[in-house]
Amino acid sequence: MKTYGRSDQGLVRSENQDDFLMRPVESGGYLLAVADGIGGGPAGSQASRMALAAIDDAVGLRVVDVSRLVSAVSLANRRIYDLGQDDSQYEGMGTTLTAAVIFPDRLLLSHVGDSRAYRIRHDQIIRLTMDHSVAGEMERAGTITTEEAHDHPKRHVLTRALGPFDRVRIDVADMPWSREDRLLLCSDGLTSVVFDDEILRYSERYHGQALIDQLVEAALQRGGPDNVTVVLAEVVRDLGESNGR
Repeated sequence: MKTYGRSDQGLVRSENQDDFLMRPVESGGYLLAVADGIGGGPAGSQASRMALAAIDDAVGLRVVDVSRLVSAVSLANRRIYDLGQDDSQYEGMGTTLTAAVIFPDRLLLSHVGDSRAYRIRHDQIIRLTMDHSVAGEMERAGTITTEEAHDHPKRHVLTRALGPFDRVRIDVADMPWSREDRLLLCSDGLTSVVFDDEILRYSERYHGQALIDQLVEAALQRGGPDNVTVVLAEVVRDLGESNGR
């Protein structure tokens, strides 16, 4: 298995408040995470960095079930919340967090916010997460369609994030995985301007870092209105070391 990632500031934002994490765990797996900071100024970038540092520390190397991810995300939330309460310059800080531990035959997933995880196989793309936004909740309730949610004026208004409150509800999943599957995590800087079916079309033509670069460039070509971060894990014939930033 190899992992690939890239984060770009985009063409509008004054700084990049996204961040990502990729590293191996035992039994041939990898820990992957994408965080998209909120709060403006130093708060957003600090929140995303803190979330990934907490995940990195708390998950460790041996992961047997999704409870390790849940406790790590809860720890990240508490650290961000406490700093926001203690230091006025970080008031209102928060971040999305989509984190996974992937093995060749199993996926453990945790999710808060509107970053996303996708399973890609051949000619099929499946969204594994639900956006915790006003528009996402309306889509889940069936009051608007997926297309309407994509353009909804409240699509960026989060209903869940790490940091604003001392506790947070975390979506989790533990599912079988196939060596033919690819896992893609991304911030909404990609999905706000590139539709799921377009991500699939790129994935049919490209693999590895080339796929990551094509997706980021597609977001930039459409104005790059937000920071954009994409992480990919896929099994390849030549098993080597993972690629980073």
